Amino acid sequence: MFKRKHATILITYSLVLCSAISLTACSFSDVSYLFKSPAQKQAILHKSPAFWDDTTSVTGSSNLSILHNVAFEGHPYNDIRQFGDNILMVGQGSYNNSIIETDGQSVQYSFDVYNPWSNEITASLAHDKTNCDDYLIKGDKLWLIDSSAKKATIYDKDLKEIKTCKYTPEDYEGNGDTSGPDAGDVPNPGNYYDVSQIATSSDGKYALVSGVSPDTYKYVVSDISLDDNTVLSTYEGQSFSMSCVDSKGFVIEADTANNIWNYHASDGKDSFFSLPDVVDVALAKDSDMLIRCQDLTSGDSISYYKYSPTTGVSSSFSYNPASRSTGTHDSSSDSAATDTQTYFSANSVYLPDANCVMLLLYTAQCNPEILIWSLDKGKNDTKAEITSYNDCDTLLQALRDDGSYVSPYSAIDTGDSTDENKEAMEEAGKDSDYNTYGDEVTLVPDTASYDWGDLSDINARITALEQKYGFSVYFGPEVPKRIDYYNIHQFKNKDKLSAALDALEEILGCFPDDFFTQLCYGDIRGMRIYLCADISSDHSDMINEPSGFVNIINNHNVMVLNCNYSWDFSYTVGHEISHLIDQRLTFIHTYDDKSEFSEEKWNSFNPDNFSYDDSYANYNPDDPSNHISGYFIDSYGMTFATEDRSEIFGTAIDDHINGIYDDARFTDSSPIRSKLDYYSRCIRDGFDTKGWPDTMAWESVLTASGAQAD
Repeated sequence: MFKRKHATILITYSLVLCSAISLTACSFSDVSYLFKSPAQKQAILHKSPAFWDDTTSVTGSSNLSILHNVAFEGHPYNDIRQFGDNILMVGQGSYNNSIIETDGQSVQYSFDVYNPWSNEITASLAHDKTNCDDYLIKGDKLWLIDSSAKKATIYDKDLKEIKTCKYTPEDYEGNGDTSGPDAGDVPNPGNYYDVSQIATSSDGKYALVSGVSPDTYKYVVSDISLDDNTVLSTYEGQSFSMSCVDSKGFVIEADTANNIWNYHASDGKDSFFSLPDVVDVALAKDSDMLIRCQDLTSGDSISYYKYSPTTGVSSSFSYNPASRSTGTHDSSSDSAATDTQTYFSANSVYLPDANCVMLLLYTAQCNPEILIWSLDKGKNDTKAEITSYNDCDTLLQALRDDGSYVSPYSAIDTGDSTDENKEAMEEAGKDSDYNTYGDEVTLVPDTASYDWGDLSDINARITALEQKYGFSVYFGPEVPKRIDYYNIHQFKNKDKLSAALDALEEILGCFPDDFFTQLCYGDIRGMRIYLCADISSDHSDMINEPSGFVNIINNHNVMVLNCNYSWDFSYTVGHEISHLIDQRLTFIHTYDDKSEFSEEKWNSFNPDNFSYDDSYANYNPDDPSNHISGYFIDSYGMTFATEDRSEIFGTAIDDHINGIYDDARFTDSSPIRSKLDYYSRCIRDGFDTKGWPDTMAWESVLTASGAQAD
């Protein structure tokens, strides 16, 4: 009995040994694997993942394989997600032999935990056990959301229920694994306004946060070391965007219209590049970018690039699902025969230890497989080359030069392009450019090699002006013929341009050297001044022939000045600069309600029951005197509050330059004086005034009467 029992046990153990060795892809010489701890076993499998045994190379590719696991068959998987050390296979099905939702069908979620290292499904949550309409992944925990009941059920890595809690969408944003309801406060060592955590590194040691700097009032993105809550590096002028982060830097989307991305290294170096149809960017363990490109409108093919600004593209592929093989199972089956289209999962999974990227391929007939991109093989199959630039504006100009630039304003007033509107414009004598928004920067991109001829001296003066104040000035042949909704005429008269520069330099001298740098707040990157001739527009509710105007175009303050009115630049330029000041003060007040400036305080200086027109429709330039005397410089100041301030500010600058210190409009009892005094305090509150003189140019009319601005 003892021997027979021993033999039975021996046979059983032998079968277990054979089975275990077979399942784990271990050799018979490595029987010690069976006696190791789960952690030790997992470490071994990480060095030799079992999923490779079920892969087939993709024909014509040096780095792609298809993984077909029989455990996937018949499951309505349509996405995969990183789930701790494993992969969460996400299914959505109506359970009537199709995973494509149609009217009247009820789609239910199901989940399986796939361990790629052992190549097996380790846990499941069937569709009849999930009462949810959405889900969240928080590290190695799964949250199933029931929006109607406002609750969430939380499951562990083995899909065992942990607890149920209250849930409101406002508390938790996005279906991501970066931060969660149990993640605590957002790290904010920079004391940013409106701070939010937009990404977390895969090892959980670094966070990417965005906000508004209280020092410069610029949008900022910073990578934070979570170990000691310190800022490693910061990129200014960028708000929330698609992003990822690791110990060496971060990637953010810098321009959505032109698919521009920036890799910001921890040493502060920026590398901007552009690729069409980028839908995701991740960072590999060597800090190279893994860039996924896909035209979501067609779904025909997908491309991936492993790219570093230093070494270029080291690996890439392009895959068309129409060429997909059905793998190791019988392609003549009914299911395979009806697989007319293959879809890509919305998400990919990067496995650093296996040095590969996994992407789900699935069909409407529950025929899922995994496309594997091996980074070890490192072949640039697409022969792709990606060029990076040190700054965004240089890259944008390169896109303009090769004709691939896409204006972010191209979709403005799309309704105006209808046939009826075109006919109406033709009847009104309006040309085809009527609704074209002009955002071209310059007609002479290469100013160094351009032959300026008799304008060379003017160009030299402008270059010196640019270097002094840190902005760009365009003149003569550089000036585009359309800026904003205005038609612009170039101004090339050397003598008149020289006179205009004299006037411009005089008024710019009224401002501290760092003043214009401080006008770069939020996402504004710089300032551009255009010296031109006549400015005109046929648009309603716009001044048709202004002497100048300002606007924010492509993240730059833009000021356009008609040099035919250079004799009045002391007023005109001051007026336009006031608009730029207004925009900064309004932006600051949005985040700091304790700031001095507010429209409510400004309105307290106006007559009782007064309200601005908030329109130019009633303004008559031939009758500027039709206004409330003592409160407004002229009737133009009654159109908008910002025009009121600009009229007062421009007049004060004009008085200073022309030596007028007894302007009756600024007498002690004048409401206009009170407005200027308040506006001056707002400017000093909203700017860093270190090094500024005690009395600024616009304050001179206040001090002349003995009433110094505070």
